[in-house]
Amino acid sequence: MRIVIFSGTSEGHALCRFLSARGVQTDVFVATAYGEQVIEPLPGVTVHTGRLTAEEMAARLDRDTLTVDATHPYASEVTANIRAACETAGAEYLRLTRPPLPREGVVTVPDTAAAVAWLNAHPGRVLLTTGSKELDLYTQVSDYKTRLFPRVLPTAAVLQKCEALGFAGAQIIAMQGPFSHEMNVALLERTGADILVTKDTGGAGGFAEKLSAACETGAQVLVIARPTNENGRTLEEMKRYLAGRLGLTEAAPRFPLFVDLRGKKCVVFGAGKIAARRVGVLHRFGADVTVVAPEARAELTVDRARGYEKSDLSGVFLAVAATDDREVNRRIGEDCRAAGIPVSVADRAEESTFYFPAVCEGGGLIAGVVSDGTAHRAVAQAAERIRAVLEETHGTN
Repeated sequence: MRIVIFSGTSEGHALCRFLSARGVQTDVFVATAYGEQVIEPLPGVTVHTGRLTAEEMAARLDRDTLTVDATHPYASEVTANIRAACETAGAEYLRLTRPPLPREGVVTVPDTAAAVAWLNAHPGRVLLTTGSKELDLYTQVSDYKTRLFPRVLPTAAVLQKCEALGFAGAQIIAMQGPFSHEMNVALLERTGADILVTKDTGGAGGFAEKLSAACETGAQVLVIARPTNENGRTLEEMKRYLAGRLGLTEAAPRFPLFVDLRGKKCVVFGAGKIAARRVGVLHRFGADVTVVAPEARAELTVDRARGYEKSDLSGVFLAVAATDDREVNRRIGEDCRAAGIPVSVADRAEESTFYFPAVCEGGGLIAGVVSDGTAHRAVAQAAERIRAVLEETHGTN
């Protein structure tokens, strides 16, 4: 069975990471170059870029295709095309949904045209957080050049569109999310906005942070309703469904065992950025580290300038496979497991017997953060927050 994902949301990206970590080959279709950029390179995941018609979609599907529609809840036309393409090709269609959030004290309108009419009847500055796709319609708002502050993606094409529509540089907020409650508060206060215009983008789309920021600053929230009420599966439901459908093994939670590495022999295979980070952490904890790689990279000293040999594992306490070669990493993992040596395989969580954590230190405390191999960005964000807390703790000691 072939897996195809039409992505465009953080949930779609998370599903890609989930499948990649379990060795599932996946074709992912995104509409724009920006959509391609936000999906980090993942083993087994092939990204195709460009907008497709229903006919072009159908040509890429067949009866053996399981198709996941993970596009934005407001991309109703794209969803209609994907459904039509699946029907034409005989492919199975699954919808990955983003549940709406409860909201109180907001004004809800059915579409952008209604939002423009409402804004024309209610004076005040506006923080516009609906993106650039329908920005031209907002030029029908009275005094839009001074009233509206559109928050858009920081790409050349988007900025050119804003300029062509008459928005001055001082009005344009070109930033990439996600946006925290604090950032939304800062933007509302900086622009002096009395009104925040948004779509119901759900929890993953930062909707809750917009609502809380508006509540704190006293801004009125104007919500453009979703075009349709959809049935489908949430991200966690989709993961469970695909795990059962494809016979995937759920990643077991890893026990956080903290060990003394002083003087222990550890070997890192590879000399790229990931390997360099692993070596740095192991050295910091007193390990005796050997680096094996054909060439030196990332300002990393290579101890054995050659490819992997099984003899490299002799007397080793733990190993890290972080080469650029999938087959070599697989073989290292296999040999380590056979020899009972703990191994972290950088590009395949399911082949690892331990997960290399994001290490957080401060105030005499040490914390390690890992995921099930599918949420690297979430690990990095959580580690940053934990480090900040540990630093604060150290500062108060």
